[in-house]
Amino acid sequence: MGRERRRGRGQHSGPEYAWRPDRGLGVLPELCLHGVQIFAYAGTVLRTTDDAEPMGRREQNKIDTRRAIADAAFDLARSVGPGAFTADQIAERAGVSRRTFFNYFHSAEDALTVRMDGFLELALGVFGSMPAGEPLFESIIRAFSETTRMEGLSQHGELFRMADTNPELLRAQLHSWERAEVLIAEALRRRLGSVTGDLYLTALVGSVLSCTKAAMRDWAATTAEDAEDSGEQLEARILAALTMLRDGFSEPVASGAPSTARATHASPGQSV
Repeated sequence: MGRERRRGRGQHSGPEYAWRPDRGLGVLPELCLHGVQIFAYAGTVLRTTDDAEPMGRREQNKIDTRRAIADAAFDLARSVGPGAFTADQIAERAGVSRRTFFNYFHSAEDALTVRMDGFLELALGVFGSMPAGEPLFESIIRAFSETTRMEGLSQHGELFRMADTNPELLRAQLHSWERAEVLIAEALRRRLGSVTGDLYLTALVGSVLSCTKAAMRDWAATTAEDAEDSGEQLEARILAALTMLRDGFSEPVASGAPSTARATHASPGQSV
């Protein structure tokens, strides 16, 4: 299938991007932003300039192996539940040796949470391409929204729910959130400059992540597990929470209102 080129939804003139069909772990995006291509998959983000040489076979093999292991872990989590399988079973399902598995991941839970790491790295790549003069929260919301168009959230939602019944997976997800806090703070410091105070960054990042978690908990509590549009519902709730944060929680939002976030996130927002 040939690559499809689209422009993001909304009123803004967002970056153009192209992607290849899903190979099992969300979507493998190939994003071009201001002359820089970003490839993200299973926690690996590679950036190349337009005149860079094509990816070598060895690097491609590493990405394919990482993908196969992550896909195998997710398939097993779906079929038997998290915590009910071993690294050996993941390796067997992925067609690799046990040693190869541990070359890429420390545990079965790491192979599951790598999706979150990959999504974040891709989103930060998109965020870094946003105009420096754009209000900060508009860039944050737009980066999230455009990343979800390349990699949907349904599998992320499934894993979030799985962690409710598995302490090891929950612990691994908490580590992912901690890594996210550091990476987002670094991205914001690059955007805002080194003079930005630590308290400002810590409070801002904490607020963004807290709103994201609140949206995910609300989604998990109110959305049927077999809902065909579960990923879209999760996206809408996160966008709604981030929009509330952008607007300073100026007006209470009734239950069932998250879907309006899609229409409002592209409107001019407040600078922070």
